[in-house]
Amino acid sequence: MAIPFLGALLLAMALLKQLMLYDRLVSLCHALFPLFGGILIAFLLQPVIDRLAVHMKLKTAVVFVYVGILGAMALLLVVFVPILYQQIVDVASLLPEWIEKLKSILYEHHIVLEQFIEDENSFMKDGTVMILSSLRSFLDTAMDYGIAYMTAFFISIDLEFWKRSARRLFHNYHWFGNFYKTMSNIVFQYLSGTLLDLVFVSVTSGVILYAADFPNALLYALILALSNLFPYIGPTIGLVFVILVAVLSYDTVPLITLFLIWVMQQIEANIVQPMIFHKTMDVRPILTFAALFVGEALFGIVGVILSPILASIMQIAFRSYVHARSRDTIGQWEDIWYDFDDVMKEEAKGLHT
Repeated sequence: MAIPFLGALLLAMALLKQLMLYDRLVSLCHALFPLFGGILIAFLLQPVIDRLAVHMKLKTAVVFVYVGILGAMALLLVVFVPILYQQIVDVASLLPEWIEKLKSILYEHHIVLEQFIEDENSFMKDGTVMILSSLRSFLDTAMDYGIAYMTAFFISIDLEFWKRSARRLFHNYHWFGNFYKTMSNIVFQYLSGTLLDLVFVSVTSGVILYAADFPNALLYALILALSNLFPYIGPTIGLVFVILVAVLSYDTVPLITLFLIWVMQQIEANIVQPMIFHKTMDVRPILTFAALFVGEALFGIVGVILSPILASIMQIAFRSYVHARSRDTIGQWEDIWYDFDDVMKEEAKGLHT
């Protein structure tokens, strides 16, 4: 069903390029980013607001959530950002030493160094350009994020108006209401569970690394936690990265520390995550790739880091839609997986028979 839509989209993009309108459309989308970003932020925060609104007035809950997030961000900026900045600077100062050590390792194994030296010069040059470009990009988009956040606040504070408008515009508003409430409920559970999972990985790995006097432990604990978001290969990439840092930083590799990090990852994947979510997300790989491209286009490097969360929300939205189409009740976490898997099994049986 999606193939005709995707084909029409590609054809429209090719036609716009031929008519020299594609760049103007991209500029228009960039100008509208604060509006679309505000809608997305309001959607992600609304489940939290809904739960607080049970105990207080809606507008009070909106103010509490938005001001609370600003306070948390300010706390992070004051407490953690200076530490992370110093650790990033320390890692940057160690890069020349690491490159020389890597050269000696390659030389010992009789690996040709000419290409490595060329890649080293290119890496150092491109790395500097990339850092400067990232700083400029951050300054350019900081205002857009601020406007998007304010837009989200006004959308949330005036939510009753949007609900009344939806009731008048859509005859099947009840179905949309069930769909939204189901998705809102599941997204809230997913985001809160993901936050707990990130805290568990970052705290446990940070304690292990600090106990072993691992250099810049906070930075590497954060990298391990963020890489853990990516399904299938994320934890492996994070562990390989820490192993590489250990090889380049120590004369004797701390095998016990690396083994404890691996044990922590196994505990998180097989015990903690199922305990938090009650059922593994099992996000489809195609959704992960789609979210990666969309996140990078909309939010840059932040979008790339958070693309697994976007992919999970896309899957939650689709399964909530399936539930709302087949049931007249608000779905829970287990419902949207049970309903969808049931339909797939029935269709598979029908094909076999």
